[in-house]
Amino acid sequence: MKISNALFIAEGQLGDLLLLTPALRALKKTYPSASISVLVLERNQPARPMRPKNESRDITPDPLERADSDQLVVESSDSVLSSNPNVDKISVLNRNLLRSLRGLRRVRAELRVVDYLRRGKFDTVICTFPEDRFVLWAFTSGAKVRVGQRRQGLGRLLTHMPEIEKSTKGVLEYYCDLVRTIGATVASTRTEYVISDRAMSWADKFLCEHGLTTSQELVAVHPGASGDYKIWPANRYASLIDCVQTDLSVPVILCYGGGDEVVVDEVKRYLKTDVTEVNVERNVGNLAAVFKRCALCILNDSGPRHLAVAVGTPSLAFFRQHHDIEWKVYPESESTATLRAEQPCPACPAGVCMDKIPVGDRFGSHCVRMTSVEQAVARVRELLFPSSR
Repeated sequence: MKISNALFIAEGQLGDLLLLTPALRALKKTYPSASISVLVLERNQPARPMRPKNESRDITPDPLERADSDQLVVESSDSVLSSNPNVDKISVLNRNLLRSLRGLRRVRAELRVVDYLRRGKFDTVICTFPEDRFVLWAFTSGAKVRVGQRRQGLGRLLTHMPEIEKSTKGVLEYYCDLVRTIGATVASTRTEYVISDRAMSWADKFLCEHGLTTSQELVAVHPGASGDYKIWPANRYASLIDCVQTDLSVPVILCYGGGDEVVVDEVKRYLKTDVTEVNVERNVGNLAAVFKRCALCILNDSGPRHLAVAVGTPSLAFFRQHHDIEWKVYPESESTATLRAEQPCPACPAGVCMDKIPVGDRFGSHCVRMTSVEQAVARVRELLFPSSR
């Protein structure tokens, strides 16, 4: 098989894109002359751009009133994959804008996506997750090689259909199996994120301004996640931070970005010690640089957890009880550790996690809450000071 121009249709979440990097690397190494593009389906973009309050609707047309809006699919130089050496071109599709359209405008918008794909003249399209729309896009793109998992509604329109599912293979191996199907050799499943010199300089300056040095042991704590049910309770994060700073004498950096303010405010409400905090907004590079300067990152099952792994910083993640196959994708080790309750959950059927948060609480499903502060402190101590075991 010869591949010269390949496209990945990919989910835009941080974790998904980082877990895709071994597959991207494998395809590039197997077909070094191939051009590799990624179409990222971004959920975080607003469907309707903000309009100045004093601006008339008659002066500036609403892009939703034009199905051929230039904001639907745009090239991007500000993506998680922008610094990845195995990616030649990145485009971003505004999924919220697409979903907000109805009727003829929706049809015209879908055709606009197809037009983008056909203009790309891809010979290979890889659907990284099963959805009929993406199979249709791959089919109408004109690509002769179309890859995706077998068990999906329109799977018969694909040319290469491995018998895989994320729920049984795990997301990392799932992506790798997709490219293995078209001849790629996956020499390593190591994820990667390339930190720019600018981001590292920013992080070093930040640490210096807060009286911290790159030579001392530092712990990063990132309590945010895409769902409240994934978040270890804020009061426990606060107790853990206090213990790390007082009992272990290790400074903590409380990290967060857009959307994490509520849980961070709750953590700070319970803190008894002063903590250095950094709001990186949506700047993944700056967050990666801070993680790189730390000896350990403590997080939930979240995108930042995958970022810590990708930059090579040891991590400790709090997990729900029955989501270990799909997202607990790294071997348990001193560099990728997890904490997960082993005893039966009182709120869910055996073997099933329904992500129920106790009534009256804001964060943490029942099984996430079954991990205690004492367990977390003990594990952090082992990870930071292995010789003391």
